[in-house]
Order: sequence, then C-alpha cells, then structure tokens
Amino acid sequence: MWAARRGAELRGGAIDAGLLRECCLTGERTVDPRGIRLRGVRVRGRLDLAGVDVGFPLAFDGCAFDEAPDFTGGSVRALAITWAPRLPGLLADGLRVRGDLDLSGSRIAGTHPGAGSRSMAAVWLREARIGGRLLCLDTTIEANGGRALHADRVQIGGTLRLLRGFTADGEVRLPGARIAGSVELVGAHIAPRAGTAVELGEASIGGSLFVIDHQFADGRAPRRPRVAGPIVAGNATVAGRVVIRDADLAGDGEGPALVAPRLRVGGSVLVEGRCSVDGGLDLMYAGLTTLSVGAGCALAAPGRVALDLVGADVRSHVTVERGTVVEGTVRVARARIRGDLSLRGVTLRAPQPDGALVTAAGVTIEGSARLEGLSAAGGYLGFRGARIGNVFDATGASVDNPGGPTVRLVQASVGGSVRLKDGFRSSGVVQLNRSTIEGRLNLCDGHFTCPGPSEENSHGHAVQAIGASVRGGLRLRWAAVEPSVDLRNLTTSVLDDDPDRWPEWIVVSGMTYERFGNPSWDRAARLRWLARQAVYDAGPYEQLARVFRRHGYTGDAEAILIERRHRARRAARRHRLDPRGMLDALYGAAVGYGYRPGRTAWLLLALLIAVAASLYVPDVRASLRATDPRGNVYAVDGRLVTIDASEAEPDPPDATRSGRAPRRDPCGDGQVRCFSPVLYAVDTVVPLISLGQRSTWYPSPEAEHGRLAEWWLNLATLAGWVLSTMYVLSFTKLARTA
Repeated sequence: MWAARRGAELRGGAIDAGLLRECCLTGERTVDPRGIRLRGVRVRGRLDLAGVDVGFPLAFDGCAFDEAPDFTGGSVRALAITWAPRLPGLLADGLRVRGDLDLSGSRIAGTHPGAGSRSMAAVWLREARIGGRLLCLDTTIEANGGRALHADRVQIGGTLRLLRGFTADGEVRLPGARIAGSVELVGAHIAPRAGTAVELGEASIGGSLFVIDHQFADGRAPRRPRVAGPIVAGNATVAGRVVIRDADLAGDGEGPALVAPRLRVGGSVLVEGRCSVDGGLDLMYAGLTTLSVGAGCALAAPGRVALDLVGADVRSHVTVERGTVVEGTVRVARARIRGDLSLRGVTLRAPQPDGALVTAAGVTIEGSARLEGLSAAGGYLGFRGARIGNVFDATGASVDNPGGPTVRLVQASVGGSVRLKDGFRSSGVVQLNRSTIEGRLNLCDGHFTCPGPSEENSHGHAVQAIGASVRGGLRLRWAAVEPSVDLRNLTTSVLDDDPDRWPEWIVVSGMTYERFGNPSWDRAARLRWLARQAVYDAGPYEQLARVFRRHGYTGDAEAILIERRHRARRAARRHRLDPRGMLDALYGAAVGYGYRPGRTAWLLLALLIAVAASLYVPDVRASLRATDPRGNVYAVDGRLVTIDASEAEPDPPDATRSGRAPRRDPCGDGQVRCFSPVLYAVDTVVPLISLGQRSTWYPSPEAEHGRLAEWWLNLATLAGWVLSTMYVLSFTKLARTA
C-alpha cells in the first residue's frame, strides 16, 4: 500500500487480487493521483473490480494473472495491461475509461461467456466507453474457437490500433461501434477458425480505416496484414478513407473478403500495393468518393463476384489500374459513377456462370468507360441499358468468348464515341443493338471473328448493331471481320469504310446513311458490297441510289437501281426458263427497267432505218399496191388495173374521174396518196401517229415476195408498238416501280 500511496512501482513478487480490490475501493484519497503501477507481478486470484469506480490509473506491466480480471460496469481513469505473459481474458462490458485502454504486448489466452450471452470471447468490451485510445500493439489473443474481441456498441474517443504484431485467432467484433479516430489494422493477423474476421457493421468511424502493412524502423521486412475471414462493414460510416495496402484478405471460401453493403465513406477506397483479395470486395449500394484498385493487386473470386458495386454512388472515378488481375465478375449494375469507370490494362477471367466478366446493366457513368488494353477471357463485357456521358473506349482490348457475346452494349446511350479499334480483338459477337451513340462508332483496325452460331447468336455474326443510332458516323475500316455482320435498321450520318473489306455475308436491310466518308464514290465497289447480302433486299440498293443522287451522281444512282432489278430477278427466278424472268430480262436489256429510255429510241431508229431500207429493195417495192375509190389498183410505179366505165360502179361522191391516160407515177395519177419509203417506215414502226401511208399502200400476197413483205411489215409494226410503248412508259417513269 505504501507504493500505491507514493505513486511508486511495485516490482516482482506476487500480490493478492483481493488486496488490489481493497485498495481500489478505499484508496481514492490515499492513492497517489498517478495511480497504481505494477511491473512483473503475479496477481493471485481473481481481480474483481466489477462496478467499482477507480479514481486513478491502473497499470500492469508484464504482470501475470491467474484469472481474467473483471471490470464489468466499472470505471477507471486509465487502464494498461501491457506485455502480460499470461492474461486469461478481460471482462469489461460497460467499463468507463477516461483515458486509454492499453493491452499492447499481452498474451490473452482463454474465453469466457458474457453476461446474457452464449457467445464466448477473450476480451469483452460491450458498450464500454473509452475516452482515449484502444491500443493493441503486438497483442496476441488466443480465443480457442471463440471471439477474440467482443465490443458491440463500444465508444472510443481516440483511435483503435491493432498494430504491428497483433495476432488473433478469433473474430474482432465491433458492430455499432462509435470510434472518433481511425481504425488501424497495421500488420495485424486475424484468423478465426470460421466465420467473420472483423465485424464493423453499422459502426461509425470518425477517421479512416487502415488495413496496411507495418514498416519496421530497424529495416526488417514489412509485416503484411492478413485477415482470414470476411471484414464486414455493412451500413458503416467512415468519415475519412478506407486504405487496404499490401494486405492478404480472404473470405470464408464462399463469400467476399470485404462485405460492406451501404458503406458510407467520406473519402476514397484504395486497394493498393501488392494486395491479394481472395473472395472479392462487396460494396453494394455504397457511397464513396473514389475507388481505386492499384496495379499489382489481385482480386480472386473465380465463378463469383470479385468486385461488387451494384447500386453504388461514386462521387468521382472507379479505377482498376493496369496490371491488376481480376478472377470473377465486376458488377456495377445500376451504380452511379460521376467520373470515369477505368479498367485499362486489366486482366479479367473466370466469370460467374452467366458468363459476364463485367455486369453494368443500367449503370450511369457521367464520364467515360475506359477499357483500353483490357484482356478478358471466357466471358463478356455487359453494358445493357448503360448511360455513359462520354466515350466507351476499348482500344487495343481483347475479349475472347467463342460462341457468346464479347461486348454487349445493348439499348445503351453513349454521349461520345464507341471505340473498338487499333488492335481490338473480339472472338464472339459484338452486340450494339438499339444503342444510341452521339459520337462515332470506330472499328478501324479491329479484328472481329465469330467461330460459329450459338444459342444467343444463331446466325454466327461477328458484329451486330440492329436498330442502333450512330449520329457521328461509322468508321468501319476494320482489319478483319468474319463471317458476317448484321447492321439492320442502323441509322448514321457518315459511312466511312472500305467496301472490299466487308465480310462474305452482310445484313444491311433498313440501314440508312447520308454520305460516304471516303472521297472515292466507286459505284462498282459499292455494288460488289451489296452483292454480299445474305438474303437479297431491295432497300439497301435504294438507299445507296439516294445517297449517290443526293450528291450529284444521277447516272450512277440509276445504274444502281438497274442492278437492283437484276438482283431481284435472279433472287425471284425459280428455274432457268422462267417466262416471267425472261420478260423481265428483256425489259431490262431494252430500257434498263425504265431508267434507260434512250435505248428504246435507238432501237426504234434502227427499226425505222431497216424498214425504210427494205422499202427501197425492188422486190419489196414491186409487191406494194394501192386502190382508189373506184377500184383501180396502183403499184408504186403506176396503175396496174383499170376498171372500165361500164364495169365500174357509180362514182362515189369523193371520187374524180381522170381525163388523162394512165402513166408511171408513184402517186397513182393523183388518185392515191403518194408513196414515200421514209414516211411509210414511220407510219409502220411508230403506231402512235398516222401518216396515211400504211393505210394506202399494202403488200400484195399475190405479188412475188409479197407474202414475205407482208410478214416483215407486220412484225415491224408489232415491234414498233412494243418499243414505242416501252419508250413512253420509260419517259413518263411509270415503269420505275419495282
């Protein structure tokens, strides 16, 4: 008691726990304000200070306890049990410590039940109030299957420090804790036999949460923190940062290593150094400023979720740095990221059973999705319904998912460009269906292959952009694409491509564009391009013709429409001698399906010349006859048959009797219309007008070669009718309908 009164240290020996209790009960006025300090003392029996208000500090340095001291419901100015070689436990539920509680260096072995609880724990601090810090430097807690620290709703005015050589084989439990400072797991090793390693659910931390390595001042290798069990921080609040550096974290084999749904962090969440996270990070519906996973880190949750940000609100960027390996799925569905989502140079593999390496359905990214140089195997990048404020950039990335999708940017909205270029490789199908892209879709120098059809891609396309709207234009100068692409109903402004680099089969029905990006308007190349359609459709030809015509290439536009009719005829032909197809082919050859009426004019002119020339042939001219109203018969060189006055019928009113003798005259002595080979040819070939030649002069079957001349002129008349009708229809554009 003398040492207590003088504030001196008591070294060595042993002391009864009862004597210490008596001193604490009665010595408030007699004990020095600096308190009682024992060093290297054995405390015999049980130190029972439950409910005792100790008005001075207690310090036990290197003391051994026979039994666990009990401070339940008590109070003390400061309590230090440091470097205890044997401490069977600590019972301190409801303890009030005005200063620090220091357990540094002690070896705590043994578990005890708490009041009203079936749980077993080595250290009980439920609802305790610690005005200063809770210090556990180099502390070892052997819980023998129980909990190492049971501190529900504890209040700590300073920092919780589990530092350096801190080792526990049981759970560190702090749900609902109120910690004004930081929580520091610096070099700590926590390995419960089963279940949670650290419980911080609904805790409030005024500083930061550190799970980092301890750097020794003497140059020894840093001590990495190791937590073999989940760190649970659901609904917790951290005013500062969460920093995980050079740590080894592992879940329970089935769940994440960090389970922190609805965690609220005022600063950043940083996973840096050479961290190994076995089980992944669960930050569902969390609120934080930034999330950064540094280069050299590994998130391993094969077949499960490696990084879960579903519904999270990130006030800045989400960054997984180049060189990080992620085994499992990255989920950011329905999250709001107010900066960039960056996965540059990251390796993704071993996704969930649904095959998604990145699940970002309904995500809102106010910045960009940066996926440059990403390497993904065995799954796809899913951004269905995503809203991306700037660019979606996967330049130089590689996604290998044979038989399935590689990039699924479906029903998404992208405020900038989509870049799958400069060495981008896709083994599977890139799906951009019904997406709206304000910038460009750039596939230049990309490699797109699909090994074959699958359940999701029944036609085996390498690229699908059905119904997409790309307002900044398409740049499709890909390095390779096979076997096919499907751009049905895609709408864009500019098509910048190389027509000869398209795959063997294409589907471009309903695709619309306003102009071409390349300076060369090569009609032949464009027709070869459309000839690759898997199934003939007239729409792409009409679209191509509209673009050519709009930019002044009217002749090329008409040639394209003619080719459209050629393709339509071949697609509809059922057999080689199809009559309908033959007529259509004739129509195409004659007037170019109405777009080349000049061909008919030349054919009519040729027919006119042929008929006129034939009328200068003596045998043909000799077969022609004309008859006047009296019945006199004329040849082109004069009257052949004269009807006598006694034989003739009375002169018709319009007939005039000639008073002159017959003579060689092509006008029949003025009794018939004069014969003209040219006008006769026009009257024969062009039936739309009548010059009176064909109605006056006719080939006589009785004359030599008359029957042949009759057939020739009748065929010329029929051909003239056909050609004239085709010309009129072509001229009036009535024949231009498909």
